[in-house]
Amino acid sequence: MIAIEGLSKTFETSGGEPHLALDGISIDIPKGQFLSILGPSGCGKSTLLYIVGGFVPASAGRIRVDGRAIAGPGPDRGPVFQEFALFPWKTVRGNVLYGLLQQGVPRDQAERRVSELLQMVHLSRYADFYPKELSGGMKQRVAIARTLAYDPAILLMDEPFGALDAHTRTKLQNELLSIWERDRKTVLFVTHSVEEAVYLSDRVMVMTPSPGRQKAVFDIDLPRPRIRAELLLNRRYQEYLIAIERLVQDGGEDEA
Repeated sequence: MIAIEGLSKTFETSGGEPHLALDGISIDIPKGQFLSILGPSGCGKSTLLYIVGGFVPASAGRIRVDGRAIAGPGPDRGPVFQEFALFPWKTVRGNVLYGLLQQGVPRDQAERRVSELLQMVHLSRYADFYPKELSGGMKQRVAIARTLAYDPAILLMDEPFGALDAHTRTKLQNELLSIWERDRKTVLFVTHSVEEAVYLSDRVMVMTPSPGRQKAVFDIDLPRPRIRAELLLNRRYQEYLIAIERLVQDGGEDEA
């Protein structure tokens, strides 16, 4: 579904010097696959996601989605970022409803869709709350529901759980997997957590320190649906954690 070929990105620094952020990324992501991208800070993980989303142009190489070159953002690619970016003056229902109404979906149809989504992310009781009245985990559920509302084929998730406490993070990981199991959307998921990447993913791509290059791609051959308590006793799961952690740490001393 997503074909990335020879992708590179160079930025100009404030001093006018070129900075190579990504160098020669090539990978194909089949429809319905969950791919996590791991690497040290500054290796270009988020930049790669923004390029796939059409928010940032590539400097070299190309990306195709369903055989078409990316020309900018589109409704087929839905971003979910660490910053919730909710409208503070709108309720939970209003935030999720907004995009549907902007797309011209009839209000009664849009409101039915919003009700289904809020039930899915366990926020039906909080439909009339404002963002300031919600916890961080609840805000992230709203952000996920808002993106799912217009039914993108691809989810682009940039450390969506990175700012949450461990318990909330685990809970939202499980909810994300439930949603993914049901809809089988293609997911690109940026994270710093090896455990999170292995638990969620079909494949994990490990990147080098800046400039970001592909270091390795792991196929995660673990049973689904994933049950964390069972995986903790799974020898293969432990082997993935150790191998990927070693690879991520190898060369980490070069990180700025």
